[in-house]
Amino acid sequence: MYQLLIVDDERSVVEGVAATLLEYGMAGIEIHKAFSASDALAIMRKCAIDLMITDIRMPGISGLELMERVRKSSGSTAVILLTGYAEFEYAKQALTSGASNYLLKPVNDEDLISAVKKALLTVQKEKEAAISRDNTQRALRENLPLLQRNLLIDLLENRVIPPAALEKRLQKLALPFSLEHAASLLLIRLEEPFFQYGHNDRALLEYAVGNIAEEVLSDFYQIWMCSDSRDYLAVVVQALDGNSGIAGAMAEQELMRRCLYLQEQVQRYLNGSISIVISAWGAFPDQLSSSYHLALTAYLKHIGAGRGLFLSLGEQRVLAPVRTFKHLYEPPLLPDLLESGRWDSFMEKLGLIFDELETDFDGSAEHSLEVYCAVTGTLSFIAHKSGYGLFDFLEIEEQHMMVFESLRQQRRLRDKLMRLAENIRSALETEAMGSQSRLIKKVQRFIDEQLAHTISLTMIAEHVFLHPVYLSQVYKAATDESLSDYIQRIRMEKSAYWLRNSKLKIYEIGSKVGYQNAPYFIKVFKKVYGMTPQDYRELHSV
Repeated sequence: MYQLLIVDDERSVVEGVAATLLEYGMAGIEIHKAFSASDALAIMRKCAIDLMITDIRMPGISGLELMERVRKSSGSTAVILLTGYAEFEYAKQALTSGASNYLLKPVNDEDLISAVKKALLTVQKEKEAAISRDNTQRALRENLPLLQRNLLIDLLENRVIPPAALEKRLQKLALPFSLEHAASLLLIRLEEPFFQYGHNDRALLEYAVGNIAEEVLSDFYQIWMCSDSRDYLAVVVQALDGNSGIAGAMAEQELMRRCLYLQEQVQRYLNGSISIVISAWGAFPDQLSSSYHLALTAYLKHIGAGRGLFLSLGEQRVLAPVRTFKHLYEPPLLPDLLESGRWDSFMEKLGLIFDELETDFDGSAEHSLEVYCAVTGTLSFIAHKSGYGLFDFLEIEEQHMMVFESLRQQRRLRDKLMRLAENIRSALETEAMGSQSRLIKKVQRFIDEQLAHTISLTMIAEHVFLHPVYLSQVYKAATDESLSDYIQRIRMEKSAYWLRNSKLKIYEIGSKVGYQNAPYFIKVFKKVYGMTPQDYRELHSV
């Protein structure tokens, strides 16, 4: 129900406009009447008005002043101005100030109805847009923790986000972090007795640790935290505006003091210990990923089986970047590509890995070994899963290569592994084609056996233990003919054969090929062969 307010100091005009709206059957409208701007404002204080029709010239507060007040108090109210020729220019100017339309007195009925419908359509669209915005905001609020986590994971894993886009996302996700300002990363690991708990309980404990961290740090730092895929709690901190001047040793000491206190509080309230690695301060977000991987490395080197240990990397001012592969470990991973049959993408990724090995790790036997183990492990996995051994794809003289005496021969390593991958691909694709051929024959044999009965895609799929949609796609790709077309073609060919070589009646032939309705069988046959079954029989009996 729309709320419509008519305002004019002339009662006859108000009553006339109201009568016209009722006469033209404007459904879904409740009409309010005011004979001065003051009356109109009083009504609007009690009722939310969707559309106001007001005269421009009125005693006291004019229509233009009224419109301005309405615009300030309720920006959602549409306004149509009634004007005489003397105020015509004012009315046109008012359109630029937010009026929906203006009508010249005396008001033409058709013009009035048209203007009201147009204004209400605009009101409806604005309401729908407002609802959509509310729904979007509600969805954003409900998913805010997940969206914040996903963005932080992207930054930790060094996924490139242009600065302008990142700044916009930070603002949208209520993360008041400043680009290029110094930030530090805390990487927290739950220790005894926390790691003995199951996954769900650990998630609750991580949440509790996060709450304590927020209490300890939030009066001095902006905080952004998430659990990573390795079950660490990553916490990014950046000094609040009032504390941004504290830098260097003082900033590190303040953060260390608070982190030690955090350990104490976790022990006190949760009765367990945590380990913390504090990264050096660096520009946000440029240094975030390297800080994260340095912290991971620090756990490997310094905090192996420790309990409640503490390490600050702040004194390590200049550290070489972590020497790890990019393409080898970024999604999609090699095993995932082979499991989904994406051989072209696998070979392309393999090329990128070897390019990186040759460009960034030239002469490194250690990194060659890393690639060798990863690739041969993946190829062994897919070979074994397909019922083969890895050596099945190697010549006897090449099998010694799997011991690989000289990992420094990177070009040789690349050629051998690429050839091995191609051999496995060729064998598996050949086998797949053979398997596909057997599937097609099994389907066609089933159709032939069931030709006299109703045959559905679901029945065929159940017979060969496949999903109907997948079966339909495989059959079409292999034969360039849909299953339904094949069934009809076989039925028509069998019909034609029996018409030529038997004395069965037309309806009997139709029944043998699955058409229990003889007229329908005749109709389909004529559509395919251009003549009725009887005409076909007579033609071929000559």
